[in-house]
Formats: sequence, structure tokens, C-alpha cells
Amino acid sequence: MAAYEKGNETKRRLIMSMYNKLKVQDASAITVRGLAKETGCSPAALYRHFESFEYLIVLGAMKFFIDYMTEYGQLMDSESDRMEFYIKGWELFNRYAFERPDLYYRLLWGSYNKRFSDALEEYFELFPITGSERHPAYFYILLFTENIQERDLLMLKRAVDHNLLSYDDAVYFSISNTLIVKGMLETYMDRDLESRKRGEQECNRLLLKNLEKVYVREE
Repeated sequence: MAAYEKGNETKRRLIMSMYNKLKVQDASAITVRGLAKETGCSPAALYRHFESFEYLIVLGAMKFFIDYMTEYGQLMDSESDRMEFYIKGWELFNRYAFERPDLYYRLLWGSYNKRFSDALEEYFELFPITGSERHPAYFYILLFTENIQERDLLMLKRAVDHNLLSYDDAVYFSISNTLIVKGMLETYMDRDLESRKRGEQECNRLLLKNLEKVYVREE
């Protein structure tokens, strides 16, 4: 048992080291030797704990998604208006995603998505998080839904249940809103931070415009 926990502690340390490197570098610039040297591990030790170096990168990138979901859980506990909550949820997502569009895009649509479920499950076991206190079951269902379109539809179903929009509208918005965000992230992927901030604001405006059929935010 002690050896198992020691192994998990090493995993936690390596994942957090990867996360810290991803905060300042693109994933393509991070090497096995460089990370091993910084953490005091041999390259062989990295592969004893993780099936591949790419999988370790995905685990490090998962921390960016978890940071967003932790704040999303707090939003769930503070917001009662279903449509306003839905809009604020996307605005929160965009705030995080446009900070690191490369990682969010890879996790939710790109090359990391095929490992999303496995990485999230392992990350959660190593770093348990507390989400919503008022709606814990709903929070964890959303957390472990890897398909962002399906996840968006789950959010919109709450508004459907309160007769704020039809199910057909919910399906339409789950498709169109995720495509808006995906396209905007692609557009601003390699821009500087100031440009990405403008992209975030434009993306929020497009989402609101798309929702005008069923909801207009009060000034």
C-alpha cells in the first residue's frame, strides 16, 4: 500500500510539473529529457508511471480544464435563471479557452480528445475535486461527458424542463453554439493574448446573437 501511494505521489508531481511547463510552453516544445531533468527523474521513470509521454501531456493539460470546471461548479451554486446560467457558463468557458486555445481545442476536439475520458478519470483519482455543492450529481455528469455537444445539450435540457425553450431548439443550439466556439478557437489559435481577448468577446457576442430567438439578455 505504501509503495502504491508513493507511486501516486510521483505521478502527481510529474503531472503538476507538466502543467507548469504547459503554462509557459507549447506542448510541442516539451521533451522527455527536459521534464525528467527538472523533476529529478530518469526518462525511464516517466515511462514506468505513464504509458506514453503524450499521455502525460494530456494529463497536464487536463488541469486547465479542471480549473474551469471547478469555477463552473461554483457558478452552478450561485445562479438560478436557467438561460442566464447557460450563457454565463459559455462565457466562463471562453475566458479559460481563449487563454489557451491550443490546449482546449486539442482536449475537446483535437488530438487529445481520444484520451480525454481515460485522462480525466485518472486525473480525478489523483486530484479529487469538489464541484457543485447544490447539484453534485449533475456536476459530475457534465464533468465526465467528453463530447462537448452532448454536454451542451445536457445544460440546455434544464431550460427545456422549465419550458424556456423547446427540445428542438436545444438540439439546434447545442450544435450551433459549439460550432461557433470551435470555429472561433481555430481562428484565434495562434494569435497573441490581446487578439485572443478580442476573439473571446466576439465569440460571446456571437453566442448571444444566436440565442436571440429564445433569450435576450437584459442590459
